[in-house]
Amino acid sequence: MPNIILFKGKYTIPAVLITTLAVLAIFKFSSPLVGLIICLAYLLFFGYYLGQFFLINEKRFWQIVTGTLALIAILTIILTVIYWFGQINRSLLAIVMIILPLFISFQKYEEEDQTVENEIDLESYVYIKSHLGTKLLAGMALFLDILLFWYLWQKQSTDTLMSPWTLIGSHFYFTFVIATILIIWVLQKSKHTPSNLFLIIVHYGLILSVALIIFGLGYGFDPFIHQASEKWIANYGFLLPKQPYYLGQYLAVVSAYFISHLPIDIIDRIIVPIGTAILMPLFTYFAFSRKEWKEKIFPAILLIPIFPLIFFTTTSPNNLAQLLAYLIIMWIWYEKNNANWHTRLWGLIITLFICTIHPFIGLPILIIYFGSIFQHFNTSALQHLRTQLFNKIFYPLYFIILSLILPATFYLNSLRSGQTISLSNPLNNLNSYWSMFTRPFYYWMNSGNWAWKLLYYYHDALLWIIVGCIIFGIVISLKKYQEKQTYFFITTSLALLATTFILSTTLKYPDVIGYEQNVYAHRIWELCLIILIPYLVITFRELFLFVRRQPFKQLGMALVLSLVMLVSWYFTYPTRDPISHYTGYNIRQADIDAVNFINKRNNGNFDYIVLTNQAVATAALHEFGFAKYFNTTAGEQFLYSIPTGGPLYQYFRKMIYEEPKKQWMIEAMNFAHVEKAYFIHTNYWAPAAEIRDKAKLEADSWWEIDNGRVWVYEYKL
Repeated sequence: MPNIILFKGKYTIPAVLITTLAVLAIFKFSSPLVGLIICLAYLLFFGYYLGQFFLINEKRFWQIVTGTLALIAILTIILTVIYWFGQINRSLLAIVMIILPLFISFQKYEEEDQTVENEIDLESYVYIKSHLGTKLLAGMALFLDILLFWYLWQKQSTDTLMSPWTLIGSHFYFTFVIATILIIWVLQKSKHTPSNLFLIIVHYGLILSVALIIFGLGYGFDPFIHQASEKWIANYGFLLPKQPYYLGQYLAVVSAYFISHLPIDIIDRIIVPIGTAILMPLFTYFAFSRKEWKEKIFPAILLIPIFPLIFFTTTSPNNLAQLLAYLIIMWIWYEKNNANWHTRLWGLIITLFICTIHPFIGLPILIIYFGSIFQHFNTSALQHLRTQLFNKIFYPLYFIILSLILPATFYLNSLRSGQTISLSNPLNNLNSYWSMFTRPFYYWMNSGNWAWKLLYYYHDALLWIIVGCIIFGIVISLKKYQEKQTYFFITTSLALLATTFILSTTLKYPDVIGYEQNVYAHRIWELCLIILIPYLVITFRELFLFVRRQPFKQLGMALVLSLVMLVSWYFTYPTRDPISHYTGYNIRQADIDAVNFINKRNNGNFDYIVLTNQAVATAALHEFGFAKYFNTTAGEQFLYSIPTGGPLYQYFRKMIYEEPKKQWMIEAMNFAHVEKAYFIHTNYWAPAAEIRDKAKLEADSWWEIDNGRVWVYEYKL
């Protein structure tokens, strides 16, 4: 059949109109609301027609979801190639957005059935359908979730804050437990309709958005670096030196900014928490429902956050890549019985998208996805060869390639960048591996009463409980459901565990402070767990199947599981309580005021350096981006003392941990070849008063900012 976008007026006219509006939004419109509507219209309209190509036999809703993701991925991949050889600007984005609909229009589609059922197709959309209006419990659960969202919004803070839970009262937790009990009960008792996913998505959104809402200026450190990079690219077209990572996220955010005109900070912050809340339930349901596992699948999906989804609470290239990696894993599950070259192409596009975002995650996922394709070869001509390869070659070869791809990549990248990664005897560094599973240093188990101790002992055991549930799910999948693909995922997880061992015991990274050396290994450990989440869902589903006709047990289980969900939610974010003395201070308004004070005092000329902690340096990135670098004997150094493994931060450590002497400031100025330097001290860095008073003695000038929250000291040669 001819392509309906080109040859059907009712499709051609909207396509031309939406594309024209998208181009106008880039150059002419300035309203974020108008821009956002146009951006969504473009993605959903053309995403739907692209999705028809990838999922020929699926319902319209799933075509929209997969097609929209593929459209974003293709757009970003094209822009990444353009950026690598040049730069990005509004004109290039507009050209690509005009070309993509033409590319989509080359595909031919069958004539649509114009019946009301197929046109509206209610069962395939995640609407709040009639049962949410008529069933009191579902309505109450939704109301309680909305109430909790409102409560979090009222608690938003720009002051000193280490844990969001320090602002939350006991009534908040009680309300969450009630809402969770109601949702678990409704999902067990209601008829099987995809609209149940709406309740799950809203609850996921609540679980994953606490930091997003409460930390008014943003949460964490890495997100601010990435936001500064995105702002720089939006303003100047490129960021030097060009690196072969993070570009996928950067260019996706910049593109959304060019079209919607929403602030880059907002776009960046919501991608992973909101994206996870929507896509994780949808893709889990989509894959498992196609395996005829619909019964009791909804409450099982709801319980995934019993595994604290810490890495999905903030946006960073690593976290975004982890989210897309989970989608690929669920896609592999879907393709077990539904694979064709159309679905393979979708998987390849998303995998390449992950590589543009973070090759550290993308390369293993690329190996895993190609491994899954090879595993599914089942033509009669290859059947005997396939059996032999699987028995003698495939699994050992797959294990070796997957386990070594990242260590080899790290080593080659170090040669490319001129850095030197130290190689060590892994047997001499076993403690480095086991340290990933030890308690954080800020847990003081003897400082709490028995109730707090019991809570944290449970936290110690939670990871291994999750691992036990995963193992149980693996056994069920093999024994009950005869899922031979499970052997592939077992091999995958073992290979990733081998990777974490190599990364943590064999490789030592330059310019990375000691306590961050294991960060790469820990991320692969997280990826390993993410890949095995489907087996956690299988375990939970079996639990609900076991009590499906026992109302009292169902109610009791809903109560217990809601309490378990609450505890996992508590540990999804940093904690500050009688046992946990977490010291990861976040950016504050006082920090922003301090960096702006220094900038104003110097009339916007960045001919100085600043020694301060990571949070205040983050505020500088937030305000000025990559404003100034100085040439030093150790390479180019940012004017603020970051990263924590850098030379300037070592001078800051001397000011804090030894004595705030002018001698250290002079040495830092000579190192950076400047004649002026500042030391910023905050009221939360103990011993605050002692450091404050000693620093006053040798500073040329000093100021108190925001009623003693910050002190600024000036030094001159």
